[in-house]
Amino acid sequence: MVAGMTIVLLDEFVMTWLNENLQFQQFILTLPLYLRLTFALILGDLGYYVAHRMMHTAPLWRTHKFHHSIREIYWFSGLRTSAMNSLIIRIPYLIALCAFGITQQEMAVVAIGLAAVNFWVHANANISLGRLNYLFITPAFHRIHHSMEARAEGTNFGNILSCWDYLFGTAIQVEETLVVSEKGFTIEREEAVRQLIGV
Repeated sequence: MVAGMTIVLLDEFVMTWLNENLQFQQFILTLPLYLRLTFALILGDLGYYVAHRMMHTAPLWRTHKFHHSIREIYWFSGLRTSAMNSLIIRIPYLIALCAFGITQQEMAVVAIGLAAVNFWVHANANISLGRLNYLFITPAFHRIHHSMEARAEGTNFGNILSCWDYLFGTAIQVEETLVVSEKGFTIEREEAVRQLIGV
């Protein structure tokens, strides 16, 4: 369902609008693929940060709440999400990839890469990247985002790049107490279907 809606959004709305309104698209297409892909991922990741942050406010919290019910964070946890969350969170990347002329075949490869990122940030691993922690998300950095402690609320929203959190003041440094703190909450049985849809 989400894949079908994404394709409709891409083909019917995003690509049409970009082709009609993006004046510098011809210039963009002259850039080498690696530059277009880099710019698209940076712009898409900024959009992801904004969308993710908005999902932690009403009324979009309803689309994202199911993901935060996870009690045990491990590499597969990122796939526990509502249909609406899956759709909304992909839109910034899709728009950016379209804007930079990334083809559908190339997007398929990017999608695999983004799935790997999802597995990475939810991995139950204590890995530090040294000074690169200020640029890239680590599993411990993201695990704090899932913490139930009050001081972790509204923090560490990034997906690939942690620099957005540092730039916009939503970063909390990795602390062992927050990394191992309680995660998730119980979803009531009567709410399960609504949570899966994300409404």
